[in-house]
Amino acid sequence: MKKTVFALSMTLIMLAGCQPSAAPVATPMPTPLPPTATPVATPTPTPTPTLLPPTATPLPTSTPVPPALSPEVRIGIVYPLSGRLEEWGQEALPFIQMAESDVNALPETIAAGVRFRFVVRSSETTAEGAQAAVRDLVENEGVQVIVGLPLSMGLDATIAYLTQHHVAVVSSASTAPLPNLRQPDIVFRIAPPELYLAHTFAEFALEMGYRKTAVIYRTDNWGPRYAEEIAATFRAQGYPTALVPIEPTHPQVGDYATEVAQLSARVAELGADDEMVVFMVVWEGEDLDILHHAAEDATLSSVRWLSALLYPTFESGCFPSACFPEVREFALAHDLWGEESHPPMNDLVRRLWGQAKAELGREPRFEHVYLYDAMQIAVRAILLAGTEEGDVVAAAIPAALAGYDPATGVIRFDENGDRASADLAYYGLFRNQGRLEFRHFAYYDAATDRFEILLEPVPPPIQFCPEC
Repeated sequence: MKKTVFALSMTLIMLAGCQPSAAPVATPMPTPLPPTATPVATPTPTPTPTLLPPTATPLPTSTPVPPALSPEVRIGIVYPLSGRLEEWGQEALPFIQMAESDVNALPETIAAGVRFRFVVRSSETTAEGAQAAVRDLVENEGVQVIVGLPLSMGLDATIAYLTQHHVAVVSSASTAPLPNLRQPDIVFRIAPPELYLAHTFAEFALEMGYRKTAVIYRTDNWGPRYAEEIAATFRAQGYPTALVPIEPTHPQVGDYATEVAQLSARVAELGADDEMVVFMVVWEGEDLDILHHAAEDATLSSVRWLSALLYPTFESGCFPSACFPEVREFALAHDLWGEESHPPMNDLVRRLWGQAKAELGREPRFEHVYLYDAMQIAVRAILLAGTEEGDVVAAAIPAALAGYDPATGVIRFDENGDRASADLAYYGLFRNQGRLEFRHFAYYDAATDRFEILLEPVPPPIQFCPEC
């Protein structure tokens, strides 16, 4: 385990209880218990967005003006503008408009005499829809660079085709822990990767004094690898672990009484004491049923809980097919925290956020800012490469970052084209004047490799879409 420095803004007084999995609730900041022992549809075209007044960061003066680009350079966007995530996907339109305006205002774009046009297609929130959208953009629109593809499901379904046709991609997805996505290619992903999140979460637990863990996880393309990364981080320090699988039932809520009993037995074997922490790596609804049974188990009620994701349903304890309001109190009592990105609130983000909110009439979710960055990076790489050829553009992407201050913070890519690091936040339920809400309890600063637990939990300045 890499030894991180744990900067405490407050005295860690972990309540001996465990915390629920969801948004923060007003409860005094608990300190970890002191250690003691041992988804091919027909693509849906979207109108070219109208442009907003530009605000752009110029490329470095040393960037050569490309001599031979087409007067109009087309870049594809694949995004879930219809289907299950339509409401969330439609939130991206103001960000697309702003990015198109901004990149066409770059001095290098103007000097080159070109105009960038983003051709938008909906993935229909299915793997087949993503495949149809990508094929249409490549075969009918002639694009060689695509951005978006914010769901690993769509990226997984299209990566072989994209690679075969030499299409450069800047994806706003978090890299799922799938082997075909975690290898060198011409696809770059700018959201923090899932295994990075898992590893850092485990390190946080170790910093808080936990020395053994049991992980209950869903058996899909995500859960086993995420859970194993947590366990491997503990085992690397010589600490014992246990893994308990469940069969996924989302969007229904299954009954996990048997699996929770197995979890209880494994926790008891390892020792249900102040050194034990239980991680959940499951989806919405599944988590509520697990905690419903855990609340009735003396062993599981005596240890700390953490969760890879905390969903909005934690504020009510209800999911469409089940309602367990008692899990809210369990989450509060056991300091159940989740993990999410904590990007900077810089001037660019504030401008994007303000304009998007004004156009939408409500708060957007932050994932669309990653799409804005992806659009900026793709354009800058094309300008730097002086061509639209996918392989050449992909090779220019890391260097194109040198002239851009990303809205989502510093971006560095690893050898696979995944974002190498990111700042993170740890959030949970907090009771505010009798009302449950999410708050941030702690932060991780990637530049300094430090965790900080807050003196008082604070409301998150932005919102994410956990199910996205």
